[in-house]
Amino acid sequence: MRDKARYVLGAMERRMSALGFGWGDVTATQVYTVFDIHPIIADEFVARGAMSGGLIWHYARPPVEGLDFEVDVRGLARELVI
Repeated sequence: MRDKARYVLGAMERRMSALGFGWGDVTATQVYTVFDIHPIIADEFVARGAMSGGLIWHYARPPVEGLDFEVDVRGLARELVI
């Protein structure tokens, strides 16, 4: 799981960088997996700064068939939750 997390988080960093953004611009990080991510949270998420807006773990298979681990991020100037 650690290798998958490194790969996916690295891909997210490259995509954000291409758009001129980084982890500091992220207001929410969401993870989709049925595997235990607790052992990798500190080393892979916190160390990268990927949890400044918190982490939402969806205990479910990713929405793409064949994947075991997926991450999405968002960065909003203002979010209103009703």
